[in-house]
Amino acid sequence: MKILALASILLFSVPSLYGDVYRDAGAGAFSFLKIDPGARAAALGGTALLNSGETGVFTNPALLPDLDGASMTAGHNQWYGDAVQNFLAWNFPLGSFDCSLGARYVHVGDLEMREGATSDPLTTFSAWDLSIHGAAGVRLGMFDLGVGLKYLREKVWTESATGFAADLGVAVRPAEDLCIAAALQHMGPPVTMAVEDYRLPATWRAGARYGFPTSLGRVSISAEAGKPLDNRPFAGTGIEYEPSEWLALRFGSRFGNETGDLTFGTGLTAGGWGLDYAFVPSDHALGTVHRFTLGRSL
Repeated sequence: MKILALASILLFSVPSLYGDVYRDAGAGAFSFLKIDPGARAAALGGTALLNSGETGVFTNPALLPDLDGASMTAGHNQWYGDAVQNFLAWNFPLGSFDCSLGARYVHVGDLEMREGATSDPLTTFSAWDLSIHGAAGVRLGMFDLGVGLKYLREKVWTESATGFAADLGVAVRPAEDLCIAAALQHMGPPVTMAVEDYRLPATWRAGARYGFPTSLGRVSISAEAGKPLDNRPFAGTGIEYEPSEWLALRFGSRFGNETGDLTFGTGLTAGGWGLDYAFVPSDHALGTVHRFTLGRSL
C-alpha cells in the first residue's frame, strides 16, 4: 500500500521546469493545497497571495477585509488529464471581522495500478481530496490580518488520511495603491497514510501589488515569491488592465516549479455578478488548464 500513498502525494504535485527531481519532492501530503483555485490569480501568473479576492479563504485570509460586503463564489478547474477541482466560498461580515467559509474538492479517476513494466494494468482506481475552510480577517489601520483553519481528507483507492492545518496572512497598505502581503500556509501536524507519516506542504509567500490609473484605464502590477516544503522556490508576476468597470484583461508569467511560463485570462462584471476565466498553457505534454470562477454579491 505504500505505492498508494506515494501516488497520492505525487498526483497533484506540479512538475518542475527543471529536468531533475527536487530532493524533497513527495515529502508533503495533501499536495492539492498548492493549487490555488481562483481563476483571476491563475491568469495573473499565480499571484494568489495578492489577487485571490473572494477566494481568499483558500490562500490569504488577510485579503478578506478588502471585500465589499457579502458574496458567494464558485469555481471549476479542469486540471491535467482527468483531474478536476471544484470549490465554493461564502464571504460575509461579522461585527468588526470579515469572515469566509469554503470547501474544495479534487478528483481524478482511472489511475492505473501496476507492479512492473506490464502492458496491461492490474486494475484502475481513483483518488480524491476534500478540504473544508473557515477564515476571518480584520483591518487595523493600514494593516489587514487574517487567520484560517481547514479540515483535510484524502483517499486513494482503499487508503485514506485526515489532517488539520492553519493559514496566517498579513497585508500592509502604506499607500492607497500599494499592497504588500505575506502569508504562511498549510501549517499543521504530520498525517499518516498507509503506515507512513507525511508532512503537510507548509509554504511561505510574500509579494506586492501596485495599481495606477492611465488615460486608457486602470493598470495593476503584481509580483510574488514563495517556497513550499517539498519543492523549489517559485515566483509569479501579473498585469491586470481594466479598460472599463466591467472588463479586465490579465496576463502573467510563472517561474520555478510550475509547468508553464505564460498565463492569460479575462474578467467580466455586471449587475453584481463576476465571471473570471484563466487559460494556463503547459510546456509539457500534459494538456492545458482552464479555470472558471463565478461570483455573486449578496
